[in-house]
Amino acid sequence: LLHNNCYEYGGYALCGTRGWFLDEDKNGHNQKVFNRELLRLETSLKAAGERSILCFLHYPPLYLHYTCPEILHVLSEYGVHECCYGHIHGYGCRSAFIGESDGVRYRLVSADFLDFVPYKLR
Repeated sequence: LLHNNCYEYGGYALCGTRGWFLDEDKNGHNQKVFNRELLRLETSLKAAGERSILCFLHYPPLYLHYTCPEILHVLSEYGVHECCYGHIHGYGCRSAFIGESDGVRYRLVSADFLDFVPYKLR
């Protein structure tokens, strides 16, 4: 559904990409994947135009003591107010960031965290 674009639904632009953790190996393959995901996110957000944005990422840009300033900057630059993410499961859900940071509300929506009941955004 999302690949360098956005999808309009109910007056919202659904945007996003996979994202990536970049906290240990900032060379080679990880840096290449991260740069590609950052460009995909920005391309998707640009496609939203003036519509309200719901952003979806696989990897969280905030988790425990990890922050991804590059992704957080892009979310802020494009006026994203809500971001849903997955990737965190089981015991790790206890360390997930759920709440608001710098005007963006973050929600963990991984299936096991939600007891396999879809979360209704709107």
